Amino acid sequence: MASNEETLPEDFLQGPAPALTRSDVDWAKGIPEYEGLWAVILDGVLTQKECDMLVAAAESRTGGTWERAMVNIGGGRQAMYEDVRNCGRIIWDNRDYVGRLWARIEDSVPEIYRLQNQPDITGNGPVKRRETWRMTRLNERMRFLRYKGGEYFRPHCDGTYETPDRRERSYFTLHLYLSDMAGKEGEEPLLGGATTFHSLSMTRDLDVKPKAGRVLLFQHRSLLHSGEDVEKGTKLTMRTDIMYALEN
Repeated sequence: MASNEETLPEDFLQGPAPALTRSDVDWAKGIPEYEGLWAVILDGVLTQKECDMLVAAAESRTGGTWERAMVNIGGGRQAMYEDVRNCGRIIWDNRDYVGRLWARIEDSVPEIYRLQNQPDITGNGPVKRRETWRMTRLNERMRFLRYKGGEYFRPHCDGTYETPDRRERSYFTLHLYLSDMAGKEGEEPLLGGATTFHSLSMTRDLDVKPKAGRVLLFQHRSLLHSGEDVEKGTKLTMRTDIMYALEN
């Protein structure tokens, strides 16, 4: 099988986003108690063609096989809990391509380059220690996710990932949507599949709909969310993390 680098042109994802626009998630429209928590939507980061090429390259690494996604249970361990998470997954580590993705969007989110005195994002420990955390990169681990009819990810909050040397940790999630609600020509439209934020009481919701080339960024802490059940069609996304190091 050809390597993943050979399935994509050398200039893949080079250059600026094709039509980038930013909109901050408006918590007042759904979950007012989340006001002040950070979540941003960037549209036009990739074209539909680039999304298709990225999915094809990921699939080429596994011969088109999608493993069943597992759930992190702490200590670097995972377990299969399909009552919590039920979808297909391909894992692909590539610093080059996530670096190119970040280059397209970094100028749109300058407020998260450095984190200081922000307990809602970092927790109280770094604030008490007067630490400043500086953004370093996107996690090279791209987790491609495929949700088909009846599949879902139940409500949860994302956890911080720390590198084995403990020099970097994540504070934000990045979701790249790789398919549209309408579906491609000849395919069934997507019904369901939103990324849904929930109030802690589970009485109020706010949906972010899949759109090819859209990036959703949000802080790990305090944002309860789920992958809504896909009733029809297929939802494709890629998830990774924004990494930080302690500033000297």
